[in-house]
Amino acid sequence: MSQAHITLAEVRLALFQLLQAAYAVPATPELAGALAEVAAAYGEALGCALPQLAPLEPGPDLAEFHRLFVGPERLVAPPYESVYVSPEPALMQEATFAVRSFYRRHGLTLGPERNEPDDHIAFELEFYARLQAGALAGAGEDLIEPQRRFLTEHLARWVPAFCGRIAEGSRSPFYRSLAALTRAVIQLDAEHLNPAAHAKEESTA
Repeated sequence: MSQAHITLAEVRLALFQLLQAAYAVPATPELAGALAEVAAAYGEALGCALPQLAPLEPGPDLAEFHRLFVGPERLVAPPYESVYVSPEPALMQEATFAVRSFYRRHGLTLGPERNEPDDHIAFELEFYARLQAGALAGAGEDLIEPQRRFLTEHLARWVPAFCGRIAEGSRSPFYRSLAALTRAVIQLDAEHLNPAAHAKEESTA
């Protein structure tokens, strides 16, 4: 594998780690800056321009993070897969247990300190990043198909609708831009992991 491919793999890992962090806790200026830089590098590596992040406003955006994703009021954008793909839009539906099963097949068990359902956006992005980290550590092709399957069966099924809720309901330019970036990254990564595209990359490595 060429150095260019190694660099792209590393950028993908950093990008999904930073997206995970942005949905796990309220963003900091440092996180927002790092995410903007890595997203630009990922888009450049794949030959496209990704949506740019709006400036973070730490005070208002801290409150907005809770309004969107945490509560205590009714959530603007519930960060759980079950809400978007289940016949009944509620927590702990079939999708939650399907995600948990996928995690366990690949060695991830969420500890008791993780007090959110397994299909929280931050956990799904963390798992996806772990698959990429495993590929970088040497598992290689063994983890390409699990990445593709998890993206197709889970992230790509609901994250666009989740991002749509943020775009429609958020008062924050930063979080609206984060939603636009997340939706674009999911779409672009699906194209990147397309079997035909992957075969082409391997033939030129």
